[in-house]
Amino acid sequence: MDRRLLALLSGVLLGTVSESSLAPALPVLERAFAVGPEAAQGVVSLGLLGAALAYLPLAGLAGRVGAGRLFRTGLFLHALSALLLALAPSLLALYLLRLLQGVATAMVVGLVPGLAASAFPEARGYALGMVASTVAAGTLLGPALGGLAAGWGLPYVFLLPLPAALLALLLSGNLPELPRQEGTLPGLLRAPGFLPALLATGLYFLHALGTTVALAFHLGKEGFSPGAIGGLLLLGPLELLFLGAWAGRRADRMGYNRVALLGAYLLVAAGLAFALLPLLHPLWGSALALLLLGVGRALFQAANNALVLSLAPKGTEGLASGALSVARALGQALGSALAGGSLGLFYRLFPSHGLAFAATALLLTALMGLAAFLVRSREGSGEEVGHAPLDDPGGEGRA
Repeated sequence: MDRRLLALLSGVLLGTVSESSLAPALPVLERAFAVGPEAAQGVVSLGLLGAALAYLPLAGLAGRVGAGRLFRTGLFLHALSALLLALAPSLLALYLLRLLQGVATAMVVGLVPGLAASAFPEARGYALGMVASTVAAGTLLGPALGGLAAGWGLPYVFLLPLPAALLALLLSGNLPELPRQEGTLPGLLRAPGFLPALLATGLYFLHALGTTVALAFHLGKEGFSPGAIGGLLLLGPLELLFLGAWAGRRADRMGYNRVALLGAYLLVAAGLAFALLPLLHPLWGSALALLLLGVGRALFQAANNALVLSLAPKGTEGLASGALSVARALGQALGSALAGGSLGLFYRLFPSHGLAFAATALLLTALMGLAAFLVRSREGSGEEVGHAPLDDPGGEGRA
């Protein structure tokens, strides 16, 4: 694998593991600082908040100081904050350091799509498919590593991202720079096709996390233990892990629009099945529904991410990368809130929790249908992006 891509993937792994590994350690944190779950959860939330606030400002800064330099600075700050978190004497110190670590995460993860697209212009789909697979791998590894490290002590949980940070620093010496960034956010949003593709990204992540939250609540109502629910929900990240690179190569060959539209259609069809199958059998129905969703997710995520970056005018690649990260974060936040709020409403309106789950799943699927419409509107324009041949995947500029 190209060392530049390996550096970027190590940075993604750092960000996903640092976030997902904290969940199983929260009970340990509660006991260590004698606080309730709300206060303990703040350690997770402040890291996410720091990243969300920093994505776009840092994307603009990358064009001035250099994306590669900013990426390496973020790696260093993330590693430093991990060391300080392991030594933090109070909950307030944890809060402040997690906010800083969130900004460092944005410096790293927020720049990866733009850097990957710049490093591999003829294999964007493949590179971004590998990024999606690495996100899935980090999501899988984080809770397991966090639970193991929490058994040794809370400081070890905060030290988990260090190996990925050090590896990325060692490999990141020859990262490409983004083209000179002279564009503005309003100009980027007015670029033909960019805003619909970006909105489709947000709707996709809304659907992805919303369906996950809805299914978790449904399975809880069915009597499944938290461990069983977590194990079942691993099917989605596992499938994305194995299909991400394949989906990216399909996007490079067939065109980003076409593959994104195919993924969106599959997600709508699978979403209809997702609303019904868990009602027929909570275990096997849920597993089959998640597997059906996984194929659509792999195709849509790799292709639409590449499409968003391809539509960005020259000089706005850094901003486009930041906008993509903001769309992801906002989509996930809205999806979680919509799923929880809809379930609460439908529990009162319908006689069973199964019908409430089905109604929520259908609502989320309708929003994914809107994402398909947004992608279809560009497909119908006759403009196609992304037909890079990959006959020589080991060649210059390929991953």
